[in-house]
Amino acid sequence: MNLQHIKYFIALANTKNFTKAAEQVFVVQSTFSAGIKKLESHLGVKLFERDKRNVSLTSAGEILLPKAMEIMNNWYSIEKTFEIQSSLELRIGFVQNIDVNVVLPFINEFKKQYINSEVQIFEEKHDVLLNKLDTNEIHAFFTEERKIDLEKYHIYDIADEELFFAVNYKHPFAKKKSIKLSALENQPFIERSHCMLYNDVFSVLKERNIQPKKVFTAHNNETVGALITSDMGVTLMPKPFFEMPEVKFLKIEDAVLARKIILVTKSSGILKEVKDFLRVINSNDQ
Repeated sequence: MNLQHIKYFIALANTKNFTKAAEQVFVVQSTFSAGIKKLESHLGVKLFERDKRNVSLTSAGEILLPKAMEIMNNWYSIEKTFEIQSSLELRIGFVQNIDVNVVLPFINEFKKQYINSEVQIFEEKHDVLLNKLDTNEIHAFFTEERKIDLEKYHIYDIADEELFFAVNYKHPFAKKKSIKLSALENQPFIERSHCMLYNDVFSVLKERNIQPKKVFTAHNNETVGALITSDMGVTLMPKPFFEMPEVKFLKIEDAVLARKIILVTKSSGILKEVKDFLRVINSNDQ
């Protein structure tokens, strides 16, 4: 159990909606749900009643809520006692074709270290975010590697987003550690419509005359994960930052399908918020 799980609990108790609560604490819903389950497992009780439409506190949840709020209030008091200055406002953007799971771990870690900070995130096209950066509407934004005016902007390498085979853990492929791209021939294939490497993937498949059998087009990785978990097919996708216990990721033996993710900031007058955010990113890389 940790403070983050307590924050998850309070957010869900207040919103009574998993999607809204996850947005409130800046995590994807699968990470949020896992955190609630870990808290319930740690305490050995069920904290929420759930069905398709409603979420409500159990009697154990009702007992925990005031205690959880007391824990968070005590923590804020500790910070105040030691004059921890964490009430920052950070405005971060990411381009629409970037997997949000690349961005969220850094934002989550920033929120942990600056627990009273306010973080706003914006999803837009690259040019829109560049304009927002110029007009100080955002402090920085994540994008794919591309030509940037290095006199006007700083860029920081954040991650290499590489595609892997993603298969159900019971699939025959799951026994392997790596696999050739030709294994996709006639395989039920889940297409990821938002994948920025889409053209690269299908260019290589066409060049090698590999023809997977498309069974579904998914618009987000949560849907992809659910389909693979149900053994509806296989796909090519990056390893997510959240756990997908029933999905096995295999390295592609004979092709490298990857792109670099960067963070863009102004080159002049870097604000304290940005310096703190960069410090969090650098500490995560160590």
